[in-house]
Amino acid sequence: MNKLLWILLPIIMLVFAVGCSSLKPAAVLNSVIPSGSYDLSQHSYGNGQRRTLDVYRPKQVSNKPPIVFVYGGAWKQGDKRDFEFVAHALTGLGHTVIIPNYRLYPAVRFPAFVNDVADAIRYTELNAPSLLGKPMNSFILMGHSAGAHTAALLATDRSYFYQRGVRARSVGLIGMAGPYDLPLNDAEVKPIFAGANAQQAKPTVNVYAGMPPTLLLHGQADKRVLPFHTQRFSERLQNAGNPVTTRFYPGIEHVRIVASLAAPLRRLSGSYNDIRGFLAQY
Repeated sequence: MNKLLWILLPIIMLVFAVGCSSLKPAAVLNSVIPSGSYDLSQHSYGNGQRRTLDVYRPKQVSNKPPIVFVYGGAWKQGDKRDFEFVAHALTGLGHTVIIPNYRLYPAVRFPAFVNDVADAIRYTELNAPSLLGKPMNSFILMGHSAGAHTAALLATDRSYFYQRGVRARSVGLIGMAGPYDLPLNDAEVKPIFAGANAQQAKPTVNVYAGMPPTLLLHGQADKRVLPFHTQRFSERLQNAGNPVTTRFYPGIEHVRIVASLAAPLRRLSGSYNDIRGFLAQY
């Protein structure tokens, strides 16, 4: 590791020590990434301060599908601007990146935050010529932690897009450390998903044949969201005949898997290289 990495690593691990619900200090990562490789625009896709999105467009024109990145935060915390380091990584691979904010618990419960992300995608599709510089015919869903759960729900339950008349096709899913087999009786989960059943709330239940390629990443040392979630989701996808690539990283915990997308920290895990390899097919 280089000297900068050694300096940054203890700071980042300290500010992220609580796990998924403490991702606000991701500004530490944003402060050390190179700038100037993309243009940022901010938009409102609905009423209220939380129903906004950021669009990061690479300065170099590309025909690759945009990526909708849904951040985590246990459905209680998070802000789109904290994840500029993710946008930097993905725009560097030629993809426009859309990062929506969404409403949080306790102001709302499931499925409001999933609806918000679906609404953000519909807004982007309707306004694609100005937001993306071209029509949006397809897109890739991506998320970390609770955001990976939302992205996986949108990928497996097509009703969210049907209800909104989304015509663009979801052509890929990248899930990082998501709770796909959500324990609805868990003390933290139960009030947020009150009244929901497994069919509504678990991506593992809604897998169907003919889904687009999926990449699932998880740290084997993750204590926040245990790796069995990814294992079960991967098995369901495979059993339905869907293309899925799954990677488990020894010694990697919940936050490091996404923090290592930041340019100075890519030696911390294989997540960036595996995402780059997956995206090479588009």
